[in-house]
Amino acid sequence: MPKPDLDDLDRRLLAELGADARLTQVALAARVGLSRSAVQERLKRLEREGVILGYTLRLGFEAKPGVRAYLLVRGSGPSHERALRMLEAFPEVRVADSVSGDIDLVLQLEAERLEDLNRIRDEVAKLPGIASTQTLLVMAPRFDRR
Repeated sequence: MPKPDLDDLDRRLLAELGADARLTQVALAARVGLSRSAVQERLKRLEREGVILGYTLRLGFEAKPGVRAYLLVRGSGPSHERALRMLEAFPEVRVADSVSGDIDLVLQLEAERLEDLNRIRDEVAKLPGIASTQTLLVMAPRFDRR
């Protein structure tokens, strides 16, 4: 899919929604100086082009039950990409970031119990293309700017 062309109004709409995704189209229109129908059309286009993937609810730290961890993953050989595709099947893997350095991937894991994290870690370590893993358990959340 080609990279969409965003103009200044698109970027302003995205910034406003990034700050408060609950804004109505009328409020968005007033903030960016467009009509409601023009905002509606732009949002539909941004959704269709994959710029806006969805609207979501983010819970505060206290509302998130369970445990979180980071799994540092070193890949091996050509099956590394295959392992990455297989990781998408694990709902506990919330984010997978490719990074530079000795580590190939940093996975953010969320699970109900520590035993669940252990199971996921063990399953990931067995995937073809995974050379090694290291687990960093989140002891206490401090802040989240997302």
